[in-house]
Amino acid sequence: MELCPQHSWHPMVIHFPLVALLLAVSLDVVEVWFSTARWRGTAALLWWVGLLGAGAAVTTGLIAYNRVEHSELAHVQMTLHRNLALVVVGVLVVTALWRWRHPSSRLVAGVGVVGAIGLLGVGYLGGNLVFRHAIGVPTEVIERVMMERGGHSHQGGAHGDAAAGGDSTNSPMERGHRP
Repeated sequence: MELCPQHSWHPMVIHFPLVALLLAVSLDVVEVWFSTARWRGTAALLWWVGLLGAGAAVTTGLIAYNRVEHSELAHVQMTLHRNLALVVVGVLVVTALWRWRHPSSRLVAGVGVVGAIGLLGVGYLGGNLVFRHAIGVPTEVIERVMMERGGHSHQGGAHGDAAAGGDSTNSPMERGHRP
């Protein structure tokens, strides 16, 4: 087993460009909204960091796309995540170039906001892949975890949730089990 398999690189690098690009767009909006160039240099640095990081995120995402175990439903979601990410990064690259040529443009800031909203959508889909489809988690690990959990779920307020009618004397914490 590899210490850091190649498909693990994507979740390690994705957060930095995501934050940098969201902050860059936010600073551009502040610039045009308040007619101040105070944060322009910081925004420019964040654009560079964000776009370089986005290149790394896309590259590692494409590597992961071809290496992780997944179901057919998860494959459809992975493809949507990948395609939307490529479009959004493209929009943000165009925005950054346009921003460089037309500083303090409301239209550029608006397109940046559209790109930022796209980033949030891509992030949601990525989180959904991990937390709903267990992308990147080997099947044998999923099976072991299901055995550890006893094959049950916590939907419907089970395990001691008095408000939902659960038995508080048989709480998951008493059995050494965290919900």
